[in-house]
Amino acid sequence: MTPSEGARAGTGRELEMLDSLLALGGLVLLRDSVEWEGRSLLKALVKKSALCGEQVHILGCEVSEEEFREGFDSDINNRLVYHDFFRDPLNWSKTEEAFPGGPLGALRAMCKRTDPVPVTIALDSLSWLLLRLPCTTLCQVLHAVSHQDSCPGETPPSLFPLIHLPLPRSVPLFLSTLE
Repeated sequence: MTPSEGARAGTGRELEMLDSLLALGGLVLLRDSVEWEGRSLLKALVKKSALCGEQVHILGCEVSEEEFREGFDSDINNRLVYHDFFRDPLNWSKTEEAFPGGPLGALRAMCKRTDPVPVTIALDSLSWLLLRLPCTTLCQVLHAVSHQDSCPGETPPSLFPLIHLPLPRSVPLFLSTLE
């Protein structure tokens, strides 16, 4: 499946699968490997969430905004809020666009929303963050964002981090703590 095919999403069983994944809510880890290109699934979930009227945030760490948006029509693209950590991940340019606290600060802020509209967060990619941040810190933030107690009175956001396989040695322990 190519990225644009994933963004278009099919019918029948594919839509049923997307509905099932979206219904889970919380944290759903999307694995990407040589055998299965996970970004297509991530983009299909993003599209489906946007079409359902959800507020969709993309934390883009691994590909450019243009590359991520490729394959979506203008209606979908207009519904996406893209947080760009690809161009300047360490905020060396000191732009006003930078999110305080980087990607983790952005994740924490998304929970402190005032809009009652359901939220979907796509994290492209968790692998990128695992190379740059302590596993325990990242795990704590993902757990907090994806659980009800992090957003009192709100439905927690659906969180879809993409992770590439094979994993570095320290990561399997990290993944076991997310359950």
